[in-house]
Amino acid sequence: MEPIMVENEDNNPSSVFSGGSTTGLKTIMLFGKTITTGFVASNEPAVYDLDNEDGRWTIKKTLKLSDVNGSSRLLLGSKLEIVNHIGEFNPKRGVEIDVYDVDTETTHTLMLKKWKTNSYVLNKGWTKDFVKRRVLKKNDKIGLRWKEHGRRLEFTVIKRTPISTINFF
Repeated sequence: MEPIMVENEDNNPSSVFSGGSTTGLKTIMLFGKTITTGFVASNEPAVYDLDNEDGRWTIKKTLKLSDVNGSSRLLLGSKLEIVNHIGEFNPKRGVEIDVYDVDTETTHTLMLKKWKTNSYVLNKGWTKDFVKRRVLKKNDKIGLRWKEHGRRLEFTVIKRTPISTINFF
């Protein structure tokens, strides 16, 4: 069993020992009680380093339900400075861009498009390559930045949404 640190409602840290796989249902021991729950942790590297919030991320977004619920796109808003760096960009057809996940050191190809509403979106793999693989949830905070040297977009998870409070008493 691997230890996971959690805090109770008084913000007192406690160890939680989990068993089973890191996805799906999981049995855990929490404050001396055994419970079965959904996703507790992923195979992801934890984001503890304050360096991820150091201002180098030009786009910071707190994920909304529509970003992670299977809509297959990440909504980026109507102003996107990186478009000036991409080169040829046809808003209707979009452009494929490499997105490098700095946390897992993996590269994925997504499609950047501009909708009729003037909002930019990343799709064609967003759900599979990021939401499911990184176990992203509503209210997780992510960062994006353009890396001219590699001509790619870089991605990180800045902050994870805490595990929901479970009351036993």
